[in-house]
Amino acid sequence: MTKQPKPPRKSSKLSVAVAKEALEVQKQTARGWLKRTSVGRTVARTIQAIVDIELADRAMTLAAQEFISVLPVIIAVGTIGNLDPVAGTMTDQFGVNPYAMGLTTATADAVSADSPTFATFGVFGLLMVILSGTSFARALGRLYGRVWDIPTLSIRRGWRWVAVLFAVAISVGLISGTRHLTGVNWFDVPLAFALELAIWFALWTAVPYLLTEGRLAGRLLWATAALTAVGLAVVRIAGRVYLPLAADSAQSKFGSLGLVFTTISWMFVLSGVIVGSAAIVKALALDEGIVGRVLRGGPGSA
Repeated sequence: MTKQPKPPRKSSKLSVAVAKEALEVQKQTARGWLKRTSVGRTVARTIQAIVDIELADRAMTLAAQEFISVLPVIIAVGTIGNLDPVAGTMTDQFGVNPYAMGLTTATADAVSADSPTFATFGVFGLLMVILSGTSFARALGRLYGRVWDIPTLSIRRGWRWVAVLFAVAISVGLISGTRHLTGVNWFDVPLAFALELAIWFALWTAVPYLLTEGRLAGRLLWATAALTAVGLAVVRIAGRVYLPLAADSAQSKFGSLGLVFTTISWMFVLSGVIVGSAAIVKALALDEGIVGRVLRGGPGSA
């Protein structure tokens, strides 16, 4: 009895689709001085990809969803447990201090796990926060679906949205913990930076994998993760200088509302890195040179 051939993997199908798209791009007539060379065409394709994905609109959508999705999860975990590490995370990553917005340790004590308030509201409230918080993961899923022209997740696989939400929240906390790596002369800063890159790389390898159901080939995932990790790490270095100044200025002028403006603005910058990285990797995957062939890999490289 002959064996039935195994169905091709989703990532292989996408590699073939990307390869076909790359061939179609090569057949297009090159116009303008920028498209006369292979490098110039790749640069033009990258610019066009960023324009087509509507980077500003996508980044603002992600920033808004992150503000109403990820931050509530972080705060909910902090109020149920210990708010101090959460406050440090939010201040370090987003420039917003929960204590400055009215949250106190008394709030955390009021909803601690052994209090009647937690028993009557805490579990249900946290569940509602998680369910509503998946809007950030759904927005990310729509982004990757638009970039790679693949279907988005159905409600039957909604657990992937929850997994992405918690993965982002946990990673933000872990990265903030790297700032405590002190006491090792000359090695604390490089070590903290390397760990931050590793955490970002692991996160942004897992997130597209979950949201695309494994359709992206490994090289595309790794390239997207690497570019996103480097971008976020560099932006965070700038944030260490910018965020304290911006937060103090905004709070002195507008109070707690100024912190909200600062947080959303900074989240817009971070989201722009995520959107731009995905668009750039797609443009590079269509390159007719060695970069495109390496990224497509497998059956799609022919």
